[in-house]
Amino acid sequence: MVARSGEQARIALIEHAERLFAERGIEGVSLRDVSAAAGQRNHSAAQYHFGDRQGLVAAVFQARMRIVGERRQERLDQLLADGRADDLAALVRAAIEPLVEVVAETDGWYGRFLARTRWDTLAADVLVDLPEVSSYRAVVLRIVSLLDMPVEIRRSRADQTLTLVVGTIAGWEWARQLGRPRLDQHRLTGELVSTSIAILEAPLTTDLASSPITAGDHRSTDLTGVAP
Repeated sequence: MVARSGEQARIALIEHAERLFAERGIEGVSLRDVSAAAGQRNHSAAQYHFGDRQGLVAAVFQARMRIVGERRQERLDQLLADGRADDLAALVRAAIEPLVEVVAETDGWYGRFLARTRWDTLAADVLVDLPEVSSYRAVVLRIVSLLDMPVEIRRSRADQTLTLVVGTIAGWEWARQLGRPRLDQHRLTGELVSTSIAILEAPLTTDLASSPITAGDHRSTDLTGVAP
C-alpha cells in the first residue's frame, strides 16, 4: 500500500508539472510549485521523488515519450522489414504519427510542454541523452540521409520540421482546451506529414544550389540538438 501511494504521488506530480511547465515555461516553475499543485502537504515531495528540476523535466518528458518511442520504433522496424527504408513519406509518418496519437489519447498538456522545451537550455541539456529520444533520432537520420543537399541544410530542414510539428501539435492541443474548431486527428497527421515533406524537399536557394557538395556533406547529420 505504501509503495502504491508513493507511485500515485509521483504520477500526480508529473501530471501537474506537465501542466505548469506548459503554462509558465520550464524556468517559471519551482519544485515547491509542483508539490503544492499536486496537493502534497510536504512541499519537498517533488524534490524527494525527482531530486531537482532537471530530474522532474526528464520524468515529464519520459512519461509519455516512452510510449511514443515504442510505437515509433515499431513502425520503423516494420518499414525496414518491408524493405521501405528509403520511403520518405512513410518515414516521416513514422516520426510524426505516434506523437499525435499519444497527445490525442492523453488529453493533457504534453504538446505544449514539448513546445516549451524546444529552446530552453536546461531542457535541452536534460533531454539530449535520454533513451526515449533514440527512436526519433534513428528515423530522422534515415530521413535526412535521403536529402541530396549539404549537411548543414539537412540539419536545418530537420530542425524546421521539428519546429513545425511540435508547434502545430501544441496549438492543436490548446484548441481543444479552448473549445475552438480544429482538424480531426487523421487530418492533422496527414497535414503534418505533407507539410513536413514539403519543407524537407523544398528547392535549395540559388546560392546553395550552385555550391559544390563535398564528400563530408553526406556523412550522418549530427542531430544531438534535435529532440521531440
